[in-house]
Amino acid sequence: MVKHLVNLLFVNGVFIFLVHKRKKSAGGYNINLIDQPTNYFEFSAALIGITSAVVAILLVAQFDPNLMVVIAAVFISLGTGRQIFASALDVVTTNMNTFLSTWASTLLLLAKNKLMVPTAEWGSIETRVEMVLISMGRYNLPVKLNGIKPESLEIILEYLNEHKWELEYQPAITCDDSSCLAFAQHATHQMKDKLLIYNDLNELQERSGGINAVILIALGTLIWLIS
Repeated sequence: MVKHLVNLLFVNGVFIFLVHKRKKSAGGYNINLIDQPTNYFEFSAALIGITSAVVAILLVAQFDPNLMVVIAAVFISLGTGRQIFASALDVVTTNMNTFLSTWASTLLLLAKNKLMVPTAEWGSIETRVEMVLISMGRYNLPVKLNGIKPESLEIILEYLNEHKWELEYQPAITCDDSSCLAFAQHATHQMKDKLLIYNDLNELQERSGGINAVILIALGTLIWLIS
């Protein structure tokens, strides 16, 4: 039992180390929390929640053999574990919100520059990134582009070429309209995939915390009080 607990804590520690080993990002978000599939986040958050619950239950069982107290600890630990699970997911969704709002704001700035000569393609790009911004609930340009006007194409392109790796884009982005459009189309496709993950994790987070966790904690507390 102790060996199993040590293994759980070790794996949990490795996950936390990897999450906090940041790559340089444009908007202050942790890119390691962006470049993973949904099941990776679900597993990692579940691992943190379950580990916390198991530790709490084992500690109570070790120091208080009263069966009712142990049962109370189980309910309280399960409720707390669900809350910790939801909190772990909140770290991820907050990072993803910052990532998506930053890139949507940046692409909107680029689209407004190109829409000085309106085209259907750039109009479509503008509409899609505005929808992302509505979903994220904020306009969030990176510091380097704050106060930059859409006319400042050279500054925008310099920023895009420095940070395009975040969207897994390799070709150089030039002032040529076809080059900018190719990047924008690639970027909106990447953001669409990230937005789907973001929405899935948000729904899972809402189901995990809230009233269900509170009921478990309250039930455990009641059992503990009458034990």
